[in-house]
Amino acid sequence: MKLAGSKDGLWQYLLPPNEAEVLAGLLKKFPFTNLDPVKITRNDPDPKSREREKVLNEALAEHRKELQRLAQNLVGPDKFKRQADGVRLTLSSEERETLLQILNDIRVGCWRALGEPEELQADLSQTSGHDHAYRNLMDIAGYFEGSLIVTES
Repeated sequence: MKLAGSKDGLWQYLLPPNEAEVLAGLLKKFPFTNLDPVKITRNDPDPKSREREKVLNEALAEHRKELQRLAQNLVGPDKFKRQADGVRLTLSSEERETLLQILNDIRVGCWRALGEPEELQADLSQTSGHDHAYRNLMDIAGYFEGSLIVTES
């Protein structure tokens, strides 16, 4: 995935066909993990903490639902266009930011599904098939995230 050009708030990226299929597949199947409830604190006995957690978790669920809707828009027919030299992806600045949020959600969600490890094992022989899939999703999302971020400068 390479930046082909940026002008007037539109970003155009050129992807090999296989990369375009992978990115479109990520977007079509988003989200990959459940949204687990978030705890604000582990030790605060204040009853207001539970209410704040409830509000936070409702907001996170709503945000993720909106990201899922936006992910479907990012695979619309006007986004990925086949060309002789690959597939051109055209995004507005807002869509680009949304794509970064979706990719980050995939990475963080997979990390949480893996148990929030401080370090990911280098030895995949110790990893179950389910965990291996989450690790691969993290890597793929990280690749695309990195490609988008590198082009910012």
